[in-house]
Amino acid sequence: MARKSGIRDALEHNIVLRTVIYYVVLFGVARWVYTLPAAQQLVKASLDALVNSPVFSFGKPDVAAATPAAVSPATLALTTTTSMIGAVLLALPVAWIYTMTRKKRGYDQSVVQTLILLPALVAGVVVLVKYSLALAFSLAGIVAAVRFRTTLDDSKDAVYIFLATAIGLAAGVQLPMAAMLSVTFNVIVLFLWYTEFGKVPPAMEGIVAERKLEEARDRMRQTGSFVSMLDDEIFADMTPEQLDLAADRAWRRKRELGTEELTDEEMQKRDALLRLKTNDVDAMRGPIEVVLEDLCKKYRFVGIVKHDDGTKTVDYAITLKKSTRGADLADALHAKSQVLDVEIK
Repeated sequence: MARKSGIRDALEHNIVLRTVIYYVVLFGVARWVYTLPAAQQLVKASLDALVNSPVFSFGKPDVAAATPAAVSPATLALTTTTSMIGAVLLALPVAWIYTMTRKKRGYDQSVVQTLILLPALVAGVVVLVKYSLALAFSLAGIVAAVRFRTTLDDSKDAVYIFLATAIGLAAGVQLPMAAMLSVTFNVIVLFLWYTEFGKVPPAMEGIVAERKLEEARDRMRQTGSFVSMLDDEIFADMTPEQLDLAADRAWRRKRELGTEELTDEEMQKRDALLRLKTNDVDAMRGPIEVVLEDLCKKYRFVGIVKHDDGTKTVDYAITLKKSTRGADLADALHAKSQVLDVEIK
């Protein structure tokens, strides 16, 4: 039982071993099924169309054999199903290798699923149009009208998508060609991955990293680009409540970085940051908010900051009344026993 578990773990975690065993079993089963008399009688026409297609024959082409012939609906259905299943079975190990070689950089689940679905779709369409020139011309017009919305971040992803299309095309015309595409591509990818072919030398890694960091800093210095990036990548997916919280945090950070001393007139026209230090927030808020109600034109609770010594800082955004001075407000708040310190910024 332990040995079976060990084999199962090896197949689950060793993708290369799993891929090799998969190919051996797949080709063995395909060969066995193709030689069965019962299978030949049942799907002989569809298998012959996918294995012995004249499209890739060498030498003098057989025009008569290459001309689309009328087939029965049952034969067409069997041929389409066989080509789609074959395309999926040959695309599956490609998806395994893709996830293994992209594990460090990360990958998109939609790309992995596309590597499975696209070959099946292409193979089915190729079989369909192979027997009808009218459908082939119609397909060209339909494909021209399609717009793909997915943007691939890495050129290697585009290569995998191209391979998935090629496997589908070959599976719809000649399955052995699709098998060779799948195996050969995976062998080449594994070779490049294991040898780290084209890797930047260690001496240059620091230079490349420094250049990328400087480019990022340049983009950050461009205020318009930075704000646009925040709006597109962060603010677009936030709820109104989250946006309010972010606005409060941004305003508080701006006031913390401010070095100028606010005059009473300025605090009567725009919000100032009131910071109150306390040991008990709940006991303090009631009494001090009575003072704020009396001396401020408006006030708004912004947040709480906890300190290592157990004390907390409570932040308010306040606008003073015209008859109130900042010193009067500070004195009134200092008089409250729950308040340890008062700061207005």
